[in-house]
Amino acid sequence: MFLPAAWAALRRWPLSTASVACLALFIGLHLLAARWSYSFVPYREWLGLAEEGRNHFDRLIHFLFGLLWTLPLAEAARRHAGYLAGKALLFAFLAVQSVSAVYEIFEWSLALLMAPESAEAYNGQQGDGFDAQKDMALALAGNILALATLSLVGRSKR
Repeated sequence: MFLPAAWAALRRWPLSTASVACLALFIGLHLLAARWSYSFVPYREWLGLAEEGRNHFDRLIHFLFGLLWTLPLAEAARRHAGYLAGKALLFAFLAVQSVSAVYEIFEWSLALLMAPESAEAYNGQQGDGFDAQKDMALALAGNILALATLSLVGRSKR
């Protein structure tokens, strides 16, 4: 159901190959996490690392949210909303940060309504009381890195 909807959206509102690749990579990593749950993706085993402490796969996803969604959002704002480059980048920044914050508030609200062990399993906080703040900071870091890269690429094209 998702693929036909995505195909129709891209035909109606086309994006560059780079933007589509960013979105596909992000969705692919979510599908990978759906197989194990974010807190249990065995990336350490795949990389031959010791299985100690927190599983950071969910943190990687938050960083990549900021990194990989910035280009498609900025490009969509330019192509389909008519924003100039600076405003398109600002839109992408604000959109990523807003979605990140709303998601963390949703997670927190859900945790309040669930039994503690169920909330821990769903949220993947893994005992970290500052998980939401760290997740938002990682999305911010990815967002800033993408914005800096896009700004440098834009300047080099002038």
